[in-house]
This record gives sequence, structure tokens and C-alpha cells, in this order.
Amino acid sequence: MEKLISVIIPAYNAENTIEKCINSIKADDVEIIVVIDGATDKTEEVCKMINNKNLKIIKQENKGAYEARKNGIQNAKGKYIMFLDSDDTYTENTIVRIKEIILKNPKLDLIRFRYKKHPDGYEQFKYFEENEKLVLKKDFQQEVYPMFLNSYMLNALWTNCIKKEVFNRFSISHSNIKYGEDLILNLEIFSNIDNALFLEDVLYNYNYRSDSITNTPEKNKIYGKLEDTINVYSKLYTYLVKWNMTNESNLKIIDERLLKETKVIIELLKQ
Repeated sequence: MEKLISVIIPAYNAENTIEKCINSIKADDVEIIVVIDGATDKTEEVCKMINNKNLKIIKQENKGAYEARKNGIQNAKGKYIMFLDSDDTYTENTIVRIKEIILKNPKLDLIRFRYKKHPDGYEQFKYFEENEKLVLKKDFQQEVYPMFLNSYMLNALWTNCIKKEVFNRFSISHSNIKYGEDLILNLEIFSNIDNALFLEDVLYNYNYRSDSITNTPEKNKIYGKLEDTINVYSKLYTYLVKWNMTNESNLKIIDERLLKETKVIIELLKQ
């Protein structure tokens, strides 16, 4: 039976956070898919102890969050797809707010909301001045795509609610990238939607972890991060062509962005 929303949670060694994560999805009619990505701890056991009739557990070999999300999408029954990381949570009214919007405007391809970072309390910048702004495809070139070039505002995948049929409009290719994988998928998603509603609402709690792939200073992980960074941000050149935005100014923006991103990582290697 089709649900209105499926929430996909990639989980790797999340035994200490997964229960709180799942319990933050305050709804009785939302499909919850936990994709256990080769975990070696008690993540699966903790999930099985949670009393939730809408919880589905999928196991796979350790392939990374990108492949876990892909697996979740393929198995989802919801009309809309949302993503939640296993150490993060939704706010009290996330699902209520999203359902309210979907039922009011079922033709929406994507709803984009904001996040709050913990423990420092940082709130993501607003996308637009309006509390709600609907942007149509014809205006993406001016109002949406530049966000990919000039900021990080569209990098995160987990502040999206996406109509599932959007994923039928493109092929989700295999990727073993561990840093920047959200951006890769968002570039395709935003290139294949007809409209997007941007909200001022902060509906996601992002919990900063010092031991994550983005913050661990081990040399081998830094080299991997450098390679991923070059691969991911170089893709922006390809999307300029897709978006019909190839000009000297935009090419320069990507050149400088790529240089900036790689320079930060190279400095870590020198330490």
C-alpha cells in the first residue's frame, strides 16, 4: 500500500543514536526505511526492538551512504521521499508541516526546508526573504542553479522532500564517493524537477560529529576527501552545460570554488 511519505535512513554503526533518530519521526502513517550499511555494532538489534509497524529494515554490504539511499529509494512505497541521517533528528513538527504542504499542493516536485546545527545552534541561512517561495523551472537559471555555484545552500540532501516519480526521470549511477555525495544527487534532482517550494522553516536537527568522514584528520581519509572533492565539484562544469549557463563568469566561479575547496584539504595534509 502506498504511503504519502517514506523516510530513508542510512545507518552505519549507529547503535547509540538510531532509536532517537527513528522516534523523531512523529507520524503513524510514514514509512521508515533503515538501510543498515554493513554495520558491525548493534544497530540492527536496536532497530528490531523499536515498536513501529511502519519500520522496514534493509541490510547491505558496506557501500556508503549514497548507495544506502539508492537502495532505500528503490524499496520505498511512499509518494514522497525524505532523508534522515542516523545521528540526526527531525523537529517536533517536521512531518506535520510537510504533510500539510503536500496535501495543499500535490503538484509540488520538491519541498526544501532549513536545518539547525547542534551543539552550536547555528541555523542555515534563508534561501529567500519570503517565508515560502515557489520557484518554477523557467526561473531556476536565475534563482536556483546559482546557489550551487556560489554557496553550500543546496548541498545537503536531507533538507529535501522529493516526489518519488522525480527519481524515474534520471538514473542514479553507482558511486563510492564518501564526501560530497549529497551534492551529486542534488544536482540531478534539481535538474529534473519542474518546481520547488523553498521554506523558511527549520525542520531538521543536524548533529555535528567530530569523528565523521568530513572531520577526521587521518591522512588516508584526507587523501580520499581530496579526490572526492575534485570529482564532485568538477561536475559543476557539466551542469553548466545542462543548465545552458556556460559563460566566462560562471566558469570562473567554478574554477575559484574548486581551487578553494581543494586548498583547504591540502592545508590539512601539510599539518
